[in-house]
Amino acid sequence: MKRLLTLLFSLSVMTCFGQNTQAADSLRNEYKAEMRSVSRVFEALFYPNRPAIHSLKESQFLSKIDSLKQPFVTVTQKYDAPFQTIDASFIPTQLRDIDYFFDGIILSYPYFHENHTSKKVQLSKPTQTRLDQHLEDFNNPALLSSEDFRGYVEGFLRHKSTEEVKKAQYKKSDNKRLDAYLNLVPRYFTNEQCREYWQYHYLRAHLEDWGSKNMEKAVKTFLTTSQNKVHVKTIDSLYVESANSYKGHIIKTYKTVDGVALDLHIFLPDSASLKSKRPVMVFFSGGSWTKGTPEWDFYNAANYARKGWVGVAVEYRIADRHETKPFEAVKDARSAIRWLRLNADAYNLDPNRIIATGNSAGGHLVLSTALAESVNERSDKLSISPVPNLLLVNAGVYSLYADGSTDWISKGLKDKTEVKKISPQHLLKPGLPPMLILHGTHDQSVDYASAKAFVEAMTQLGNEVEFHTFEGAPHTIWWDRRYSGQVASFRKEFLKKNGYE
Repeated sequence: MKRLLTLLFSLSVMTCFGQNTQAADSLRNEYKAEMRSVSRVFEALFYPNRPAIHSLKESQFLSKIDSLKQPFVTVTQKYDAPFQTIDASFIPTQLRDIDYFFDGIILSYPYFHENHTSKKVQLSKPTQTRLDQHLEDFNNPALLSSEDFRGYVEGFLRHKSTEEVKKAQYKKSDNKRLDAYLNLVPRYFTNEQCREYWQYHYLRAHLEDWGSKNMEKAVKTFLTTSQNKVHVKTIDSLYVESANSYKGHIIKTYKTVDGVALDLHIFLPDSASLKSKRPVMVFFSGGSWTKGTPEWDFYNAANYARKGWVGVAVEYRIADRHETKPFEAVKDARSAIRWLRLNADAYNLDPNRIIATGNSAGGHLVLSTALAESVNERSDKLSISPVPNLLLVNAGVYSLYADGSTDWISKGLKDKTEVKKISPQHLLKPGLPPMLILHGTHDQSVDYASAKAFVEAMTQLGNEVEFHTFEGAPHTIWWDRRYSGQVASFRKEFLKKNGYE
């Protein structure tokens, strides 16, 4: 009888527990559905209008941000009472994350305000004092699970590193921003778990987005001091994989500028194919001129070498590694093509069959090699043409002027129109090599209309432009499985049409 009563009690508890769990899940789903609806409204009101919002004076800006925040708070408060009996910590946690998300927007106000207005400002003392209260949370390991908290910290360190990296000690650094982050982390994180997390975070991000070049010292230091075995294994694995990818092909420095050695990664076909001059496929990685590594193109460059071509992946200066702007990237792209022509005989390259290809910002660089005539490195031999013989552009960038998303490029320039010198839409001319332009209609990074306008203008000037529209396609058409096959097919047919088998 006692065992039976115990069993009946257990079943009753399990049933009650199951019912409570189901009720909790139902309530959370209901809450999430309302928050998704609010988020969609926020996204429509905020992101397309960021230049105008960030151009407001601080008081107006704060008022606008508060009005955008309030619907989130209202929905959350609506669910406060229902969650008290199910999960009393749920709503306070949600409110905390909402605060961090919107305070992250406020934190970045001075940076974006200057971008869009060219006027430097600082947050008022009351606003800055309120934000400074968050510093207490930086050493709370429990908060590392919050995406909004991590986003706030990333924004904080981003702005601090912008000032840090200006110091003389970073002048000769090849990975300036990473070095700045690694020096800042111990200043703000005294808790060992928090400090190590952020060291791991920035090392991992750099290995994935900027590659392993000149990272041996930073990686070794982390591997010998970290107490987190998972972090150690991940960083070690990423570094070894990246470092190994630099083996088995030729690496040549094509230019050294401001103490930075820039390399070409040259993948040659077998010796039998090198008996005659070979066509060259030159890859420029994308990444908004802020991130990117030639490692991303090693596989494709090697694949062309297996076909009997010469594949080349170009390292060029980028903002979040070298603290440069697209002007320097354009100079590097043009220098790289010139170097290949100057050194064609050494590698049996055909200087008259050089094809440049790139995705997104890489596509912009491809166009700039042919269009940005006034932007050249002083050390370049200008008598050597930087213009490829064919241009292949996937979801490229065509206009860098009068676009809120690219205001950072003109930041600090006395004459904002200087940006036109590297803006393809403002460099239209006839007599260009044949070009293939591919773009998706649902590209959220680069407006499809800008690609269409560029193509139409170039065609009217008599240039040979083959343009393919991908209906419903997003920005990353080159690796999205729904469209990558079509991209490859159009490229293959375009090459064949122009005499490249």
